[in-house]
Amino acid sequence: MLYLIILCAVILFIIIFVIAPAVVCYRSVFGRRKVLPLDDDRLYKPAIQPYRERMLSDWRYLKEKGFERLSVLSQDGITLCGDLYDRGADRTVIMVHGYNADPYVNLVSPARWFYDEGFNVLVIYQRAHGCSGGNRSGMGLKEKDDVVVWIDALLRRDQSQRMLLYGVSMGGATLAYLSDTLHQEQVACMMIDCGFISTENQLRSDAKRMHLPPLLVPLIGIAARLDQQIEIRERTTEHLKHASKPILFIHGDADMTVPPEEGRKNFDACSAEKRMVIVGNAAHTVAFPTDEQKVSAAMKDFINTYIQ
Repeated sequence: MLYLIILCAVILFIIIFVIAPAVVCYRSVFGRRKVLPLDDDRLYKPAIQPYRERMLSDWRYLKEKGFERLSVLSQDGITLCGDLYDRGADRTVIMVHGYNADPYVNLVSPARWFYDEGFNVLVIYQRAHGCSGGNRSGMGLKEKDDVVVWIDALLRRDQSQRMLLYGVSMGGATLAYLSDTLHQEQVACMMIDCGFISTENQLRSDAKRMHLPPLLVPLIGIAARLDQQIEIRERTTEHLKHASKPILFIHGDADMTVPPEEGRKNFDACSAEKRMVIVGNAAHTVAFPTDEQKVSAAMKDFINTYIQ
């Protein structure tokens, strides 16, 4: 009888102090959360504050041009939405934002740059963000298939389009996960800005900074496997070893969220034609506005090489 009581106590302890916190953390990390748009006064991210007025100006500029709100159905039945700024060009950039962010917070200034360079611009909302459906983020592992759906949707509108993919942070990881299976000939190349190497790696880094028990990370991984059939240990570098399209890697050397060493590892792993630009004093996701001249010059040269 005593052994039974001890066993029940141990099981109860594990449930209360191990499993329950892991489930709560999983739902907190992967669950749908309200994100603030760029023009919301409550938005405060230290990295973007020096550039926010410029970003708002770019945001208003794009809105004045007008956009079409598109929607597509993901392979697992989720309705996804995106904003297409169609200027009637024969080339389009698909822009993929990061985790827990409104896409314009991450992408508005490079989006304007692409528009001014003569691209149609599609700014997509990742699953579980903004106007897109879904209750769980896949941290790039589900979203890579969503990008393919968007590519196919654009090609149904115009089969002759030449495309470029641009992703920031989790959006960059999304493209890295896609890099070895992306074979549509209309997609010419991609740009990966401060993409992480794996969800597990990122969670361990974030847990360390937030003083959370590292033990929870593998348990969160188990929850992700059971709930979404994704493996958080899956590394972008393994996909980049077989990349099929040229890639421009961009990273800030002051990035404390995804250290520049991870960008370098992604670059080194990439088997396709590749280039890299490191931006001095640039924090996470703000390499472009930190040194637009340097980054845009690299982007323009890359585009001239791979998109005729």
